Amino acid sequence: MGDFMTNYGILLTYILLAVATFTALGFPIKYLIENPKKSKDVAKGAGALLMVYLIAYFLASNEVTDHFSKFNVSPTESKQVGTGLFVFYILAACAILSVVYTEVSKLRK
Repeated sequence: MGDFMTNYGILLTYILLAVATFTALGFPIKYLIENPKKSKDVAKGAGALLMVYLIAYFLASNEVTDHFSKFNVSPTESKQVGTGLFVFYILAACAILSVVYTEVSKLRK
């Protein structure tokens, strides 16, 4: 009985995950098709994220130190990790600056 529940439970989980993924991606795409003027804002946001990624990619180093060479880290993996860290730092700094700007502008009013 345990194997039956495990096998069908995993299958049901995969089916529900597929439905959730389709729903999470399908409805925003449907909305953008129905409202093409809103897609400009989405394109601007995607472009901004792409620019952040490209800046982070060019800032990241592919250097593998002796410590990381013990873990068989390749230069490509090192560059990907560095890019991810820079993206996080840039987006976190932007979030903090936007909060500070909002609060300062509220104080001026």
